[in-house]
Amino acid sequence: MHSYPTGLRAYRLDGRTAAITGGANGIGLACARLFAEAGAKVLLLDRDAEALAAALRSLPGSAGCLLDVADADAVERCFADLAAAHGALHVLVNNAGMAIRRPTMELEVEDWNTVVAVNLTGAFLCARAAARHMPAAETGGVDAGGGAIVNTASIMGLSGGGLYPNISYQTTKGGLVNMTRALAVEWASRGIRVNAVAPTWTRTGFIGQLEAQPELMARIRAVTPLGRLAEPEEVAHAVLFLASPAARMVTGHVLAVDGGFLAQ
Repeated sequence: MHSYPTGLRAYRLDGRTAAITGGANGIGLACARLFAEAGAKVLLLDRDAEALAAALRSLPGSAGCLLDVADADAVERCFADLAAAHGALHVLVNNAGMAIRRPTMELEVEDWNTVVAVNLTGAFLCARAAARHMPAAETGGVDAGGGAIVNTASIMGLSGGGLYPNISYQTTKGGLVNMTRALAVEWASRGIRVNAVAPTWTRTGFIGQLEAQPELMARIRAVTPLGRLAEPEEVAHAVLFLASPAARMVTGHVLAVDGGFLAQ
């Protein structure tokens, strides 16, 4: 029987190292700030060099790696270098993602492949590389070894109904949901918990030009029972729970942060 932190200490990440892909902006950066506040050593991975440098300056004690998650060799090198410099990895937040919002009949195969490479293959590559550097354990819970992986899925990975065409994004997020479940089962014996969050539309740069369309934003609020977009910090709090010892018996779960969208 393992000994675990109790009370609010179970939500802390003291002594743990957490890598966050897409960590220089939006939900990833919100996670980085919250994880640092919870005591973790934060490692930021992002392909935007300027944003990464700014994020690292804002988080004293953090470190990072310029990384395109779709580059298999680069992913292996990055995680190996981080492990060599900072020791074992305890948490991975698989947050890097992209969308090309076009109708299916107008979406080029090249664009489809680009989204798949980042959203699905990239998450697979980073999960695999991170798991190589997580401490061994017989059964789950970071206090007993092992680690935690939290994937950023989407409500569109659990619902086929969108307000605009986004086939490659929806498909990859659906795949990420089932990859979360498959890895949770496969890696349970290694003590690695694998979960996901499924955010609704979130107020970050990721939704980009959508905010310039007042009618669309009104429809988004109308289909959300709570009547608003999520804030990145609200998603980050769900990620922290899944990454922390407080969720030590939770694996293979997809936690919606969606203002009630999926309850309809």
